Amino acid sequence: MRLLGILLALALPLGALAGSFQVNPVGLTLSATRSTGVVTVTNGSDSPTVVQLEVVAWSQENGQDAYTPTRDPLATPPIFTVAAGAQQTVRVGMRSRPDAKTETAYRLFLQEVPPATGSKGVQMLLRIGIPVFVEPAAPAAPEVRWSAKRLSETEISVEAVNDGTAHVQILNLKLGIGSEAKPLAERAGGYVLPGKRASWVCTLRMPLAAGEPVTVTADTDRSTLHAQLVPGN
Repeated sequence: MRLLGILLALALPLGALAGSFQVNPVGLTLSATRSTGVVTVTNGSDSPTVVQLEVVAWSQENGQDAYTPTRDPLATPPIFTVAAGAQQTVRVGMRSRPDAKTETAYRLFLQEVPPATGSKGVQMLLRIGIPVFVEPAAPAAPEVRWSAKRLSETEISVEAVNDGTAHVQILNLKLGIGSEAKPLAERAGGYVLPGKRASWVCTLRMPLAAGEPVTVTADTDRSTLHAQLVPGN
């Protein structure tokens, strides 16, 4: 009996590499003056790979990514075969004008198609999703505000709300305590789309007393953000 495994990579640094093909770049930014973008798919395996494209509108609901079908933007070719050691160019283009004020977000998924032969054993099928952002006509930027909730002496929830008009990608989130910001916790972040929110439950390295403030340091794709919070109950 054949088992099919799906490897999902939503945002990988430098180049998305796993399984039988590599994608570069790992994100696109389009605008009214740059309405098309190019992604290169490289087959690093010793056999042909069939790849199928899907573009979806990307939003966030209750801190979770949400995807809906869309016809804009358009990615071509929709399905293709990349020979062993070869490359394929994928073109992504807008079919409508950008929003006037707020950035729009999409995901381009590249899915490896299983071969027609009925091979036995475990087969890993690669699926990579890269972000596609469309800048609005007006200048756009994120605007992040923070809050925290104390779940227990050793666990707090940190929330980021993006009140701006563009996304922010939080690469790394660090929590500290005291005037010297003694390390409390550290973890990977994620994207926060405009008008949306994201939260992270952090396990602390030492107990946190009720009412004791913590510092938040967030390395992002734009700058480093700092905040001092008193976690609520």
